[in-house]
Amino acid sequence: MKPTFSSTTRIYSRLGALNDAAQILRSLNVSRVMVVADSGLDRLGMLEAILDQAGVRDLVVGKALIDVNPAPDHAESAAANARAFRAQAVIAVGGGSGLSAAKAVALLMTNDVSIANLAGYDKAEHPPAPTVAVPTTAGSGSEVSNALVLHELGQIREIVIRGDGYEPVAAILDATVLRGLPRAPLVFAALDALTHALESLWSRGRSLFTDACALRAASEIIGALPLAVSGQANGANVRGENDEVLQRLLEAASLANIACGNSGLALVHALSSSPTVDLPHGLQNGILLPQIAQFNREVLSVEGREIVARLPELYDLIGFDSRLDLGSAAVESMIEASRGHVFRQNNARESTDVELRELLRLASESSARAS
Repeated sequence: MKPTFSSTTRIYSRLGALNDAAQILRSLNVSRVMVVADSGLDRLGMLEAILDQAGVRDLVVGKALIDVNPAPDHAESAAANARAFRAQAVIAVGGGSGLSAAKAVALLMTNDVSIANLAGYDKAEHPPAPTVAVPTTAGSGSEVSNALVLHELGQIREIVIRGDGYEPVAAILDATVLRGLPRAPLVFAALDALTHALESLWSRGRSLFTDACALRAASEIIGALPLAVSGQANGANVRGENDEVLQRLLEAASLANIACGNSGLALVHALSSSPTVDLPHGLQNGILLPQIAQFNREVLSVEGREIVARLPELYDLIGFDSRLDLGSAAVESMIEASRGHVFRQNNARESTDVELRELLRLASESSARAS
């Protein structure tokens, strides 16, 4: 029986928390650790700096670098290397893609099967290797989630894997790793987190518990994101003068995922689940969010409506341009991906394909894009 609300990842949240990573790993009684990280962090030299600050060099036996929108074979290859290195645990470093891939690697380290065999809910015979997650964007909240998403080329839908115990055992939320984040990923990640919070509010699976998390997370993101964007522009972020604001964003992103992880996601994510639409996930969600929010307004609480009413001002403050300039083929791909999708079914207001085409048309006529 699925509980109404559950959150089991231990969260270490403070500026400088990354310094405790080695101690956290040793508390798990492991001495051989596989690093799974976003390849972009390595290219920028950020990964080595993070590992140095974490103090885990003497524990690392291997490293796998993951591109955006990881494919199943990337995770399978990394897991094979981890088993060859006799790794006992995973330290996951990155945004949503890197953390999803790391959780897939952790599952495959203990389950020697094709990743496709694990698609769905609770398909793994054995629990994953313990994973410690270090998010480097304030967005996906994957560091506290028992779900992971992979992208298979040519498939109309993502591969979604979820199960009890699939979440990282620990998450380290330290905003000092966000200081150098460029404007676009900063904004896109935060809008993904905001979408998680708001979708929880119009989910069929919502509860008082998820509403409490979602409303607070959404309010924090709406308040902190303009300050974070301003800090990125004037150099305050990179100088470490805006750490408290970035920490608020990071914590709110985790809280938003705790909300949607219990309530389930809804229509925005059903539409954005098509791998054939070549847009960053957070950008696509941010574009869809205003129209889907208005579509769901009738099922929202007073507090939810008040939050949604703040979206236009937020988009104006951060200079986010929400026009979705897609051709008819992409629109149909998004609608097709949503058909029968559990997220579409979980939306509190039912939708027809005709209504979705109109929502996507309205999204294309709204205002435009973060640069």
